[in-house]
Amino acid sequence: MVWDVQELFRRHGRQLTRFLNRRVQCPDLAADLAQEAFLRLLGAAPVGAIGNGQAYLFRTAANLAVDHQRRQRVLPLIDDPEALQAIADDSPTPERVVLSRRELAAVEAALEDLPERTRDVFILARVEGLTYQAIGRRLNIPTQTAYSHMVRALCHLKARLDQGR
Repeated sequence: MVWDVQELFRRHGRQLTRFLNRRVQCPDLAADLAQEAFLRLLGAAPVGAIGNGQAYLFRTAANLAVDHQRRQRVLPLIDDPEALQAIADDSPTPERVVLSRRELAAVEAALEDLPERTRDVFILARVEGLTYQAIGRRLNIPTQTAYSHMVRALCHLKARLDQGR
């Protein structure tokens, strides 16, 4: 099933905010958590990969509320709550996830433009981690030819990605 985030927001945005407000007892926080739930839905997976957008959205929102409540229980135990802000969070933001997916789609499209042999060399080197010598043996080509295909692939990818910027 393909879902539309705008349609989900239009149909369930208020309901989601009320749902969250009952859990966190703060309308402003509920609105912030609802927005975060929609951002996570956007960054979760390609459109259509999630079967029930509404269920995913409400489950995400419930998890966000639980996470908030846990943080609130921990804060009184910490001498300097401001110090928590200095702790780096290495998980990607929803925006970064969306950007990464777009970049991956651009790379995939650029790879499709390559001749089959050049694409095979690139995948064997960058995805499977083979050396040029191993690629040459697998594809029955000289090592230097495998290297040349890789140079062509990288130049093509760089040119295509630079066009998209």
